[in-house]
Amino acid sequence: MYQKIYIIGPVGSGKTTLAKKLAHELNIKSYELDKVVWDDEHGNIKRTSEEINFLFLKILKEPSWIIEDVGRECFIEGIKQADIVYYINLSAPTIYKRLITRYIKQKIGLEPYNYKPTMKGLIELFGWAKKDLRTRKKKISEIKKYAKKYEILNKKTEIVRMT
Repeated sequence: MYQKIYIIGPVGSGKTTLAKKLAHELNIKSYELDKVVWDDEHGNIKRTSEEINFLFLKILKEPSWIIEDVGRECFIEGIKQADIVYYINLSAPTIYKRLITRYIKQKIGLEPYNYKPTMKGLIELFGWAKKDLRTRKKKISEIKKYAKKYEILNKKTEIVRMT
């Protein structure tokens, strides 16, 4: 069984959900790299490159991990060290629908959130998702180049099968 799993996908693709389910099933700690990049405890401030690198390398030294991220280039070493990399490759309409659903659930208190859900924040998420979707071919190419083993998950059923 895999001990080092890296999950990549656009904002709203289900990375965190998949990471949490796999972490529970495999009893492996999961890490959201957004929390490495952003210091939520001190007002959602972006960390310096040195702090990000230190925290990331600390995770990689663990004997097992599940990492989830949008596929930032500064974290390529994680792809190289992973036993398997999953890329969640869902359609733009599916991702946009998920972002809206998440926003509504957070607004009415049905889902927890890291940041207070605002219309401005939702618009920002759409922008990030659009950017992620535009660069997916490049990210998949990097995964194919650096990963020992990878799987592209193209349908919700494939993601559910993973859990």
